Amino acid sequence: MNEQFRKFLLNQEKNEVQQKKSENAPPIRLKTQSKRKTNVDLGQETFVQKKVKPDEQDEKKQHNLMEKLQMNPIDLVKCTKQYSYGNYKKYYHLRLQQKWEDPRLTILDSCYFTDKQILDIGCNDGTLTLLIALKHYPKLIRGIDIDYTLINKAIEQMVHLDDQQKKIQKQEFKPIIEDLPVSFEKYMEQPISKAIEQQYINQTIEDMNIQKEHNSIQFNQIVKDNTFPHNVYFRVQNIIGNKKYDEKYDTVLCLSITKWIHLNFGDIGIKRLFKTISNFLNVGGHLILEPQEWKSYKKKKYYSSEFKQNYKEIQLKPQDFSKILEKEYNFKLIQQINPDDENAIKKSKSTFRRPILIFEKQNEI
Repeated sequence: MNEQFRKFLLNQEKNEVQQKKSENAPPIRLKTQSKRKTNVDLGQETFVQKKVKPDEQDEKKQHNLMEKLQMNPIDLVKCTKQYSYGNYKKYYHLRLQQKWEDPRLTILDSCYFTDKQILDIGCNDGTLTLLIALKHYPKLIRGIDIDYTLINKAIEQMVHLDDQQKKIQKQEFKPIIEDLPVSFEKYMEQPISKAIEQQYINQTIEDMNIQKEHNSIQFNQIVKDNTFPHNVYFRVQNIIGNKKYDEKYDTVLCLSITKWIHLNFGDIGIKRLFKTISNFLNVGGHLILEPQEWKSYKKKKYYSSEFKQNYKEIQLKPQDFSKILEKEYNFKLIQQINPDDENAIKKSKSTFRRPILIFEKQNEI
């Protein structure tokens, strides 16, 4: 057998062996597009999520935001996780050294309150609102809050303060209440349980008597015209909601609420807040703003999935508020009160230790 023929036989044997192996091997399946995707490393099956275009995501988010803004504030609070709007039940109780002494009022000039029409946004249980109504004789002060249970509490405190005033002064006052939640109808049948400190009431009456003896006839007239409780109102309201009110004010208080609006409604919510305040204020009126610092946002961003998402997308930081108020909403920063200033909030044991910014509205937008 020659060498060439021997090589031919060997190659033939190899081909036969390979053919037998291929016949015994399992059939190869062609890959087809599946609704599921196998994770080889973990040996688990995972669903393949349909990719959503960025434009569709933005449109869906915008739609959800508009739905929230259209909702009645009572329904909005009921369907949201508790305290999502900073609507803590014992907010002032935990932050004030004494119930009826707010250190912020000691550093703010009374010219922003006396004989002025005032809006207090996010008034909580009305403690600060009532203090201003009692001590600074505003022409009108209206406290608003998104949580109807807190407005109920504010009304309870107002009624009780009025009751104490009548006992001491022996004067007949009738509280003025507007836009009450339905639950208040049942509440009015319940006895009032809390009393304010007698010492504070006596001091209030003493202060009023001293002021009435003042030589200024004009001031005496202001005190007479702007008497508690005829100068204080409360209302359930979402300040950036779609419901509009045709009202004008000389002073707007916006104290420690910007973080909650920001985390719930994003940059759009903050811009709506500033625009609404500008529309409410008279030219020459004042915005008293106490924004929470950016680092405090981080502590709350995991409170809900919505907070976490909004936190990631926020571009307008609290340190930029002054710039945007002056540039886009015709405000001018006229004073900044820092907690480390002498005689400022730092000296109080209160947790109100944030900078306070005072803006003046220059002209209409």
